[in-house]
Amino acid sequence: MSKTYLYIQFKIKEMEAFQQYAANVSDTVALYGGKTIAVNKEPSALHGSVDIDASVIQEWPSLEAAQAWLDSPEYAPLKQLRDDRALSDLKIIPVPALS
Repeated sequence: MSKTYLYIQFKIKEMEAFQQYAANVSDTVALYGGKTIAVNKEPSALHGSVDIDASVIQEWPSLEAAQAWLDSPEYAPLKQLRDDRALSDLKIIPVPALS
């Protein structure tokens, strides 16, 4: 198992719901060994164009740990809030670390 990064990008649907999500998600990430290492609230592109409101990079001990978090009972209520009201155009892209 090698370290994995998640590149996450999204648009914000409802600011109040997003703020509730953002205030609670880090605790669930930490429970599964992950940590947020970068947040960009004003994304821009060096090449091409972007149509998102924010991007995040998380570091995980393994892809399996990241998947366990995404599937966890602790994250489930936030996932529902995320999908129903907080975020749209969500993309979660795993990037394996170089050895």
